[in-house]
Amino acid sequence: TNTNTSWSIYKVENGCSFNTNKLNVKLHLEILVAGVISLNVLVAEDNLFTIQQYKHILEKKGCKVTIAHDGEECMQKFDDAFLRLDPALVESGPFDVVLIDNNMPKKNGAEVVKEILKRSPKQRIIFASAYNIGSILNASEAVMGDVEILQKPFSLNTMIAKIQTKK
Repeated sequence: TNTNTSWSIYKVENGCSFNTNKLNVKLHLEILVAGVISLNVLVAEDNLFTIQQYKHILEKKGCKVTIAHDGEECMQKFDDAFLRLDPALVESGPFDVVLIDNNMPKKNGAEVVKEILKRSPKQRIIFASAYNIGSILNASEAVMGDVEILQKPFSLNTMIAKIQTKK
């Protein structure tokens, strides 16, 4: 047994290397910090570039991602999943989290959130919007009380941290 084993930790190109006399293992810092989150996420967003960004990072983190391009499609996808839901889970909803923008075609985010919360009052919702969140909340204060807020612009790391952290 070698009792004189020493460890050195080096930062290497966004990674971390652990070195001993006989061991050299490189671990990516991203995996150490965030890891895999494996959640079922419904994303409602009309901007195609933003959708690609969200989808890429969420899938990279192990999430199952369902995309809706407008408010009506969001409700259709929510309802489809809701109908397949175990009756014991109805209150918490069919998704681990719904990430939703407000300014979307056909139906805005605030309207969609009201409908979702009528069906599943404990569904976790994160409102991601560049618009004045205060005015959105004031317009629908009774419904929006438990909705989490992510004010655009934000980094993808901020979004992942918010999704990972339960309210």
